[in-house]
Amino acid sequence: MPDFKPLYRKSFYEAQRLNELDEWRESFAENERCREFMDKQMRENFDGMHLGGDIPQKTVTEFGFDRTRWVLANHIQYYDYDGRFSFANKAWASGIYIQRPTDWEKQKDLYMRDYNNDLLLNSHNTLVDYLAGQVQKMYDGLNLYDHRHSVPDSNREDYERKILILRDTALKESYRTPENQLFLAQTGFGCSPTASGRAVYGQFLIDGEKARFDRSDFVGVVDDNYLPEWAQDKAMELQSADATDESQGQGQSMTGMKGM
Repeated sequence: MPDFKPLYRKSFYEAQRLNELDEWRESFAENERCREFMDKQMRENFDGMHLGGDIPQKTVTEFGFDRTRWVLANHIQYYDYDGRFSFANKAWASGIYIQRPTDWEKQKDLYMRDYNNDLLLNSHNTLVDYLAGQVQKMYDGLNLYDHRHSVPDSNREDYERKILILRDTALKESYRTPENQLFLAQTGFGCSPTASGRAVYGQFLIDGEKARFDRSDFVGVVDDNYLPEWAQDKAMELQSADATDESQGQGQSMTGMKGM
């Protein structure tokens, strides 16, 4: 899967505060193009009874999962009162973080608006519900690790020298596989659940690539029941090499090409 234009997840006002309006504008324009693409596909492939044209695959191929799911979730969140959306799709959409102005902020500034409303689809909500469900089936087909595969409440544990599950969104889409989600934490203040520092340094089990992530980028410690044999062997190999580096006084050089 290719690398797509980055999805900017912060609001217009947060981007303004951070001096990141160029990133926001570029992402907003691509979100508009994604919305228009899906509307056009549904308009051209709905015969009054059935929706054809393999729209989910075409959309994901053009824009990637992150943007496609974001645009769909934004629409479903806005229409969360609409019974034409399934409970499953509403639950999924509610889990996608979309930054919006709060009621308090809008009361403070009467000119503040939610620019995400400009990205609502113009198609019938029944068709949008079907499309969202199909995209989710495609994403589930990636068989990625999530909270179901981690030790319960392990996000409160010390991560040092443990095999962690990287969140799917912490990886570029081109590297989003279950194998690339397995990460051996080695050092960093972020290993401790109580430290003020958030950095976790370690290596990907699949190829030994060194990288740095924030503690929040991890689901938790992987449950041994879901850890393949190759990963256990690789973890032992990396831990042995890490111990040798420490005894020789060698520091870690972090690259990390897979992360977002």
